[in-house]
Amino acid sequence: MTAVAAAPSASADRRATHFVGVILGVLLLAAYFALPFVNQPELGATGITTLTQRGNNEFELETNGLVLLPIAAAAALGLGLWTVFSPRHERVTSILIGGSGVVALAYFIIFFKAYLEAKGSSYLGSMAFGFWAMLALAVLMIAQTVLPRASTGEEFSIRRVLGNQEMILLGGLIALVTIVGISNPRYLAERNITDVLQSHAYIAVAAIGTTMVIITGNIDISIGSLVGLLAIISGRIATDTGLIWLAWLAPPVLGMVAGGVTGFLVAYMRIPSIVVTLGMLSILKGMLLIWTAGSRVVDLPEGFFLAQMRPLNIPMPVWFMVVLTILAALWMRYSGFGRSLYAVGGNKEAARLSGLSEHRIVFQVFVINGFFVGISSVLYATQLTIIQATPPPGMELTVITAAVVGGVSILGGTGTAIGATLAAILLSAIRSSMVFVNLSPFWLRAVQGLLILVTVLADLLRRRRQRV
Repeated sequence: MTAVAAAPSASADRRATHFVGVILGVLLLAAYFALPFVNQPELGATGITTLTQRGNNEFELETNGLVLLPIAAAAALGLGLWTVFSPRHERVTSILIGGSGVVALAYFIIFFKAYLEAKGSSYLGSMAFGFWAMLALAVLMIAQTVLPRASTGEEFSIRRVLGNQEMILLGGLIALVTIVGISNPRYLAERNITDVLQSHAYIAVAAIGTTMVIITGNIDISIGSLVGLLAIISGRIATDTGLIWLAWLAPPVLGMVAGGVTGFLVAYMRIPSIVVTLGMLSILKGMLLIWTAGSRVVDLPEGFFLAQMRPLNIPMPVWFMVVLTILAALWMRYSGFGRSLYAVGGNKEAARLSGLSEHRIVFQVFVINGFFVGISSVLYATQLTIIQATPPPGMELTVITAAVVGGVSILGGTGTAIGATLAAILLSAIRSSMVFVNLSPFWLRAVQGLLILVTVLADLLRRRRQRV
């Protein structure tokens, strides 16, 4: 009886910790907007005013580090809301909020490093209260990880959640950005962060469809050729007819048709997917070269460039990447068809005995994959003012790498869209970091291959432990 009566009291004592993330996130955002060189640059001394200038300024602190603060604040606020609505994850979110605090603290490391290296700097004493409040809040975000937390049970243990592939990728991404950013602050420039997210957005979109295909135990290596062909078709429609909406709509529709052909041969004709997609790769690439004769598409109409639009000052490819990832993740987790993908990929015989049609599911997943490839091709075609007559180089390897490194088992049955998107962003961040640490970008291929081997080996070891 005593134990039962004490349980609510213990839970009530710890209830306040559920709101720590929300409070810290709101305070950090408030302190950020209180900075004089964020909202009132005309009030500061000459040194502070310099911080607001973008481009060739003395320290480039706003573009090279200040962007970390609203990102860290938004992350803490989101994680805090997650804790309020799902208290069982409190231990995990507290550690992630601490990671956000490390990101925020990285800005101050960059700031003081640049300040000490600049001769004659004297504006530190002019920093407003918000500057020092942000520093204190960054430390508090790290310190809150040691607060007592309620027991979450084995299902939501920290060890199990942090062993999740998405958490590993997120941690690796934060570590990479922080380490490279401290060694070279220009890596954290707003323009570079935007480029990291935008440059591989079309890769992430294509990786979502590839993730679904691999989950069913199949593979598609014709993605690059299909993207190149659909991009040319989109550009030709725009230049020949002037119908921008049709140029955007045609690639996803034609991608579904191409996916349907592949899916029919794999699902109903029982031809291995590696053989079918290898043949499709050659056919599509040949069609592309014969049709274009090596000539690029130029003189595209002004309204065609979807990927260059910036709603709310956020690049359109980033919007597509985030929205499609969220929708795909929810659909794969909660819809009957989404769960059937895992059933077919995990155990075909058990799925058949459960009444699932492997042929229909495999056919449909290739059609869906074609839809995502079509959207990816539109983003690829509209990012520049010309469209090349050749497929994007190495796109197949990059997309498959993103899917596999994102946690998709090459044997099928496991994986998520969120993991694939995080892996695509990580690959983009690695490529960008190589430039800032003076490492040849040709090493990226070796890094991709190594990531695939390590991920596949880890998956095989995990499966072996499960059998034991």
